[in-house]
Amino acid sequence: MQRSRVGPVVATLGLALVVAGTFLPWFRSGSVSRSSYAAAGLADRLALLDDPLAGTALRAWVAVPALAAACLVLLVCGLARTGATLTALLAITGGTVALIATVQGGGTTGVVSVALAGPVTTLCGSALALAGAVGTFITARAGRTR
Repeated sequence: MQRSRVGPVVATLGLALVVAGTFLPWFRSGSVSRSSYAAAGLADRLALLDDPLAGTALRAWVAVPALAAACLVLLVCGLARTGATLTALLAITGGTVALIATVQGGGTTGVVSVALAGPVTTLCGSALALAGAVGTFITARAGRTR
C-alpha cells in the first residue's frame, strides 16, 4: 500500500468504529440499554439540560453517521486535506463525548448507569480516526513539498 493511502485508510477504520460505537449501548436503566442516539433523544425530550447549546448539541448528535460518511467521501474522492480536517473535528468531538461518558461510567451503581461498550468503542475509533487524519495531513504536506 502506498504511504499516501495509509492515513486515509486508518481514518476510515477509525470512522467506522466511531459510528459503530454510537449504536452500541451507552446507558443502562434497569434491563434496558440505550444507544447514544436513544439517550440523546430521551434527554432532549425530557429537557434534562437547561443550556440551549447543550440541547442543540444533543439534536446534532444524530448527524455523526452522516458526517462520517461525508469524511469518507472526501477522503476517497481525493480531497484528502478537507476530509482529514472534517475527520479530525468529528474525532475530537466524538472522542470528547465518549471520554466524558467513559470517565463518568466508572463505579456507577445507580438506577441509570453508563454502559462502557459504546463509549469505549467510540473513544478508540476517535483516536484511530484522529491518527489517520494527522497521517493524512503529514503525507499530503510531504507530497506538496516534493
